[in-house]
Amino acid sequence: MINKRIKAGIKKIHKPNQNIKFCLGTLVILACCIVLLVMGTFTQIKISFNIPDSGILSYLKFEYIMQIPIVIFIAALLGEFWGMLAVLIYIMLGLTPWYPIFGLGGGLSYVFQYNFGYIFSFIFAVFLVTKQLKKGDSIINLLLSTLYGVCIIHLIGIFYMCIIAMLRHDSFDFISNMIYFQSFAKILYDIVFSFLAIFIAKGSRKLLCILMS
Repeated sequence: MINKRIKAGIKKIHKPNQNIKFCLGTLVILACCIVLLVMGTFTQIKISFNIPDSGILSYLKFEYIMQIPIVIFIAALLGEFWGMLAVLIYIMLGLTPWYPIFGLGGGLSYVFQYNFGYIFSFIFAVFLVTKQLKKGDSIINLLLSTLYGVCIIHLIGIFYMCIIAMLRHDSFDFISNMIYFQSFAKILYDIVFSFLAIFIAKGSRKLLCILMS
């Protein structure tokens, strides 16, 4: 019986468009992915480096949050439906007053925070990543999936941030600094870590196909 399940799972490995079926195991994995996203929100990696002879940018230091790579990981692991459901549940929980799981708290008032656009864009990132991944598992395709997912998050995040800043009549210097520290200083790290996350997710997905076959 076990051998039959393993053989059936191995056959699914060669079907990149194979959807994860609904079962108790899927719900458990979905819950684990949501918990992982919450943990990534509050887990910070301190990054600092020196750039000789570069003036005020001679020393850069900031805290990197693994949220975006985790979103890309969830998309590659769960697929379109379950991936979007995972980020939707995360966003809905964060907008309630009982679960302050966003970086700066939670509740409905959080939609007026500068960085809510980045969180809202997770939905579009999952959609684009999963659509691109359906085209195959080549290195180029995985890289395109990564770029689409990361770029749509930052584009929507920057656009949303600018709208909130203009509504609050913030100065141009304030807006430009926010964009730099929220996007430009981190986007390269997002691309690198998200690309690695897709590789990990693809291998994990193959294992899940065997276990849940």
